[in-house]
Amino acid sequence: MPDIDIAWNEGTVGEWDALFARVPRSTLLQSFAYGRAMGRTYGHVPRLGVIRRDGEPVGLVQTLDRRMLKLFHDRQCYRGPLWLDGTIPDADSLEAVFRLLRRACPRSPLSRASLLPELPAGPETEALLARCGFRKVGPGYRTVWFDLTRNEEAMRAGFARDWRQRLRGAEKAGLVLDTDWKADNLPWLMKQEHDQALEKGFRAMTGPLAVRLRNAMVKGGGRNDGVVMVTALDGRTPVACGLFFRHGVCATSQISWANEAGRKSGAMRLVLWKAMQELKQHGVRTLDLGGINPDTAPGVTEFKLGTGGEAVETVGQYR
Repeated sequence: MPDIDIAWNEGTVGEWDALFARVPRSTLLQSFAYGRAMGRTYGHVPRLGVIRRDGEPVGLVQTLDRRMLKLFHDRQCYRGPLWLDGTIPDADSLEAVFRLLRRACPRSPLSRASLLPELPAGPETEALLARCGFRKVGPGYRTVWFDLTRNEEAMRAGFARDWRQRLRGAEKAGLVLDTDWKADNLPWLMKQEHDQALEKGFRAMTGPLAVRLRNAMVKGGGRNDGVVMVTALDGRTPVACGLFFRHGVCATSQISWANEAGRKSGAMRLVLWKAMQELKQHGVRTLDLGGINPDTAPGVTEFKLGTGGEAVETVGQYR
């Protein structure tokens, strides 16, 4: 077996961020800013692990730990581990990593672990996790990754035909776009998101978590390119808005909102296209368009797939 270990809470946050920037498809939930925001909102303690093979870093993993009633220990690891330079380790190394994670996230009457591994769905991956002592309890995560390294002409050409047509219609609708790299109007957007979640029956990110994550992103490293809000306005009236969080060389589309006028004009396509251009100019290489579910949210799924991005599905939720 390879010499694999996980170094927990060693080094500085700056060193962690430097390694995180080497992950081609990093996830928001594995970023330290997310861990810190979860800590300030719900009391989780981030635990940062550097995965090493023969002493050299090959990956990263963050767990969020919380004690309840001073006895019960809850630990979660969502959308990790992540691999440096985009290279998933060989099967033996991968198994060694998840055996170490099983040890770090034990299962007992007073300890619960919940994992959503960032591994592709499939019988081989399921068998590996079973050998390491994990039990599947739910489906995986499905999303769409959009490549921002191409030039704008190639990106636009990859959109589905009707997607491009509706984008052109929105561009002719006379809407004004506001790009805010500090997300100053985030409380307003979270109110729209809350109302939208109630109407459509989904669970939204809470306002306090979103604001604390925004604060962590904006202040991180002294630069204001960690979060962006793009709003489409008809005159002075917002008709569509999108919130995007940056993590390493990637970003995640966290919130998309449009009112009836915005839906009719296709304003959300204009918002997303503007965000893609802005993020690309700020060095973001890949955009995670957020979750899709053809059964419960067919319209959202069709919208995201219409960008021509790569649809992926992870192996499942495990305990």
